[in-house]
Amino acid sequence: MTKTQAAKFSSYNRIVNFLFAYSALFTGLVRLLKCATDFKAAFTALKVLLPSSTATKSSPATIIKNRDFGKMIDSILSLANRAYLFAVDTTNETLLATFQVEKNDFYLLVEAEKILLAQNILAALNTNSTALIAGYDITSAELTTAGADITVVQNLIASPSTIIGSNKTSNEEIEEAFKLVDSTVFLLEKSIYGRFKSGVSAKLSLISNFDSAKKLRGLTKHTALLANIVNAANEPLLGVLIEIDINGLIKSAITNLLGIAEIEKFIPGTYNVTYSAPGYISQTIPTTFTLGDTHEVSVILLNVI
Repeated sequence: MTKTQAAKFSSYNRIVNFLFAYSALFTGLVRLLKCATDFKAAFTALKVLLPSSTATKSSPATIIKNRDFGKMIDSILSLANRAYLFAVDTTNETLLATFQVEKNDFYLLVEAEKILLAQNILAALNTNSTALIAGYDITSAELTTAGADITVVQNLIASPSTIIGSNKTSNEEIEEAFKLVDSTVFLLEKSIYGRFKSGVSAKLSLISNFDSAKKLRGLTKHTALLANIVNAANEPLLGVLIEIDINGLIKSAITNLLGIAEIEKFIPGTYNVTYSAPGYISQTIPTTFTLGDTHEVSVILLNVI
């Protein structure tokens, strides 16, 4: 499998996870659901081809995935346990059910469902973040870290477990299968953008998540930062200033309507990255950048009280 194919394969898996997360919202959208079905069918056909020319198993990828899923679960459980006290104090039955979660609740689920459960808990945490930070020993940094942990496993979900060999006929079939999946992604994009990118049904947070799912990662040849900034309600923030202090030299960018900004082409190293916007509490996060890699981060900015 080429580097581009591996990047596409990972993006396809994130799109599957995206479709699962938004399945309730998509109910009744006949043409969109057909696009989703066609995409899943083409992707399934591609995956059937891959093991036929397997050379070796990529066990380190599985080890990394298990480690990162464990980290996500631990961080969410830690926050949920403390937030449960808030649910008790406010006698909120919905939050009591949301925050009453144990490790076994995650391990009984498939990967996509584990991520969805973590996202639902984090959304409840973010919605009540002001009270949780004020009186329940939860910090904004912990909420940001939990969001980042979820992003990490979204990027790893069902990553390729095989390395494709050099059989010419098989590789040609695989190339055609990739082209077919790409064509279904194009139609799915038209359907989702047409419904949710503008107009009365616009949902910018959904579009942001879809764009993040589609993005081909691991293909950059220069050091970069890709940031996704949201507020406590998990809504993308426009106009957030992001600054990287590179030994006194400041490189900056401002988030777009989808809450996304990218800073590219700088010397790798560990630098302070500051995220700030009027009316929000600024955050400065030490971040390590590796040569040739895009460092992706999700940051939650909280309103100034």
